[in-house]
Amino acid sequence: MQAIPRTVTAIHDALPPARREEFHAAVTRAAQGDERDAVMTVWWLEAMFEAVPDRDQRLDDTVAAVGLVALEPEAED
Repeated sequence: MQAIPRTVTAIHDALPPARREEFHAAVTRAAQGDERDAVMTVWWLEAMFEAVPDRDQRLDDTVAAVGLVALEPEAED
């Protein structure tokens, strides 16, 4: 999977058509600066997640606690 550039056009193009209007509305409502940066980050991550095959199935499995792996606690120094 190739990284999606963090630009309005690249994010828009990477999203499924059903999510593009929502993205456009969020970007145009956000004020320039930190607010717009945060919106871009959220939607860039959404675009990256959308690019991963079987995302919806993996999300459903996670919610249903299917196939989860226990993580070892971090060792203390």
